[in-house]
Amino acid sequence: MRWGLTIPLEYVSDFEAGTPVKSGSSREIIIVWGRKKYTAKLCHTRSTRPVYQIRWEKNRQLLYKVRRTFIHSYVILKSQKELFDLTKTGRKHFRTKLTGGQQEVLTIRPIDKYHVKCEVFIKIETGWNTLFERLAEENVFGWLFDKEKQYLISKSENWINVKNFDKHANTANVVYYLADTKRQLLYVGKATILGTRVKAGSKHQNMPEGWDFFRYDIIKPEYASLLERIEDHTIRVLACLLKNNRNYPSLEVSPYRLVNLNWKKL
Repeated sequence: MRWGLTIPLEYVSDFEAGTPVKSGSSREIIIVWGRKKYTAKLCHTRSTRPVYQIRWEKNRQLLYKVRRTFIHSYVILKSQKELFDLTKTGRKHFRTKLTGGQQEVLTIRPIDKYHVKCEVFIKIETGWNTLFERLAEENVFGWLFDKEKQYLISKSENWINVKNFDKHANTANVVYYLADTKRQLLYVGKATILGTRVKAGSKHQNMPEGWDFFRYDIIKPEYASLLERIEDHTIRVLACLLKNNRNYPSLEVSPYRLVNLNWKKL
């Protein structure tokens, strides 16, 4: 749920598939899950004894896939870890306590030295799954259990085609970006609920109708009151780099034009 898994030593040779991974090194592998492929690493960690791991913490898509698929386990494990940290029961390391009826199972089978296949074997469905999946997608659990809370943003989406806008319309507390790739226009805004503020492809403030891509950053709940300030700061930063409609001094590093008009010039 956080970084990957440790391979039992008796199965290491199956994953190495005739090509050993030297101590202190790793090699990239492909995890095949359904119709999708994800990159990960097969690692051999230096230690007092050999430790082999499959690590995917740098692949956000795969991390979200694991958490959303096994959302029942994810919520329980997060809660148990929080309780462990609070009580400090004397154990040095955290160990999970999933009972037989709570355990979900993912089978992980090596295909060759570069490919591993994953399949869901046991998944527990409850009436809360849909809600918890949504909370995991927006990293609400990450915020709740994050002790340091160093970042304003819990999640940043990549650019998404406007055809998929409805799937993201209910996202809360966002700074969003609308792009018209044909006319090379960019607009930045804020919204407590994205779809309430913006309609797919429609004229929006100074952005003409027909924009075709969007992305957004989800602001952590405790910083939602700063949405307007974050929006304003983002606009001013982009105005320093792009052509803009307010004659703000800019390096004009791109042919894109920032179309926002209502922002503060400090």
